[in-house]
Amino acid sequence: MEILELNGPEKVARLLERYIQSAHLNFLFGSGASMPAIDLAGTVEQEIDQHLAASEHDEANKKALTFIEELEYQHGFLPAGYTEGDDTEITLQNYLHFLSSIDRILFERKNILLPRQANIFTTNYDEFFEVAASLIPSLVLNDGFNRRIGNSGFEYAPELFFDRVYRSGTVYQHQSEIPSVNLVKVHGSISWKRQDDEKITLGEPETVQLSGVQKDNPQDVRDALAKRAVILPNMRKFESTLLDRVYFDLLRLYSNAMEMENALLFVFGFSFADEHILDITRRAMRNPTAKVVIFAYSQNGAADFEKKFSAHRNVLIIKPEEGQHIGFPELNSLFHTIGVTPEEIHD
Repeated sequence: MEILELNGPEKVARLLERYIQSAHLNFLFGSGASMPAIDLAGTVEQEIDQHLAASEHDEANKKALTFIEELEYQHGFLPAGYTEGDDTEITLQNYLHFLSSIDRILFERKNILLPRQANIFTTNYDEFFEVAASLIPSLVLNDGFNRRIGNSGFEYAPELFFDRVYRSGTVYQHQSEIPSVNLVKVHGSISWKRQDDEKITLGEPETVQLSGVQKDNPQDVRDALAKRAVILPNMRKFESTLLDRVYFDLLRLYSNAMEMENALLFVFGFSFADEHILDITRRAMRNPTAKVVIFAYSQNGAADFEKKFSAHRNVLIIKPEEGQHIGFPELNSLFHTIGVTPEEIHD
């Protein structure tokens, strides 16, 4: 394991650029990426854990539903309902700048043997990635839903992930690959809907929320949760077989991506509190060609990552200088300079 302090952004960017040009590109994003618009999910999950440990299942359900409804309410401000400079607009711009950099990096990729494709795995339930991608016309986002004509409801079909998109010239039929991103939402999404607990379809987030009186009725809360397809890992054993199957299918996609030759994973805003993802990541480190680069928000965060991955040599932890942080703006600053000459950076 190696620890690198972010005291020279251009130097770090050049190091990351060398990794990217020869690797299959993957990202793992957690709830820290959606700050300041959305509070950290980890705090909510800890509170749910406390209720479950005390066998207070109804209270755990109530807390989970309240959290999901807050996300759905926040979605109402996307993409145009926010005020310039507010937390939602700041967060959306962070995602937009990041995806724009990834789109450019993939388009300019020099190694023709590697796909112009990146995989983004996220445990976030919000739709910042989807909304930001819709604002980048050149980028193809694959969210795993089947959009074939005549297929109503857009059913979730994970087997569609990793399809690549090509454009042919009209005269010589020369094919060129279009940059694409697979968005794998391991914990589900506020836009996912359960259909009779048999399949998951894509829809708009719920707008009807339970009143305080209704939330005092455990059955009303259970019925409201049954409409959603959000996977809270610590509540999985109380969930449906459908969500359990989807959860492990998506974890398998993550595992397979990390087992590829020259797999590269960038981690941001994610604490590895999900034990399944932590275990898969550790096992993936047996792949001698794999590399994991973790951006630590603080020096304390870097120390936590160091404990989790101390036995693994192919992990690089990038931490901030004393008293500083690595947030989304700092991450974007790094990726913005990848593939850009020093002269262009300072123009």
